[in-house]
Amino acid sequence: MLTRSEKLESSEGAESLYRLSMRLYNGDGVPKDYKKAFKAAVAAAERGHAKAEVMVGAAYDHGLGTRRNRKRAFQYYERAALRGYGDAQYDVAACYAEGIGVKASSRAAVRWLTLAARQRVPEALDQLGHSYRYGFGVRRDLKRGFRLQMAAARRGLARAQFSVGVCYSRGEGVKEDPAKALRWFMSAARRGHPEAAYNVAYYYEKGRGVHQNLRRALKWYNKAAQMGDNQARSALRRLAQTPLPK
Repeated sequence: MLTRSEKLESSEGAESLYRLSMRLYNGDGVPKDYKKAFKAAVAAAERGHAKAEVMVGAAYDHGLGTRRNRKRAFQYYERAALRGYGDAQYDVAACYAEGIGVKASSRAAVRWLTLAARQRVPEALDQLGHSYRYGFGVRRDLKRGFRLQMAAARRGLARAQFSVGVCYSRGEGVKEDPAKALRWFMSAARRGHPEAAYNVAYYYEKGRGVHQNLRRALKWYNKAAQMGDNQARSALRRLAQTPLPK
């Protein structure tokens, strides 16, 4: 059994190795080197560092600094998740949802999402909300789905903000409110969400939840098009034939 001082030394060593791996991975003050970053992360993970375990999992998942091995990726994600690390619990849920390194199971995905959501991991709150909205691995519950995605949206997650906008626009799990839908679409659009930017433009064009304003519609269609939204490009071609009010 390790003494208190030995445990402290081991913990500090793990943290130092993890920080080194991050510097090597990002090229922060040292030449970028994925292989060396991977080795440092493995050394930290073997000392029980949860964030390092996730980093090793991601390296195996994407083939960074090592050969791609999704079973190993899942094993490292799971190790960190079992330590109670919320981000890792979300990763494990994603593996179960998509069958990455483990047999796909929507129910197992929901179990891990629930654990991560309890730690208020925004991506987990959003995905769990999505599961409740559409009945993936759980009985469909629109109100619960909306509440979970709202919690993620309030933490600044653009995709959740977009989903909240959709819920308000359809009256899904919440009373329909075009003005609130527009506000949430606007929040997501300002964080670079293409579909949200398109919806902002559409709302201005049609006067939905706001006074009609074709100039603002054009502005947001342009922004959405620059983000790669094809619907926005079509709208710009259509509006090119429409004279703007003075």
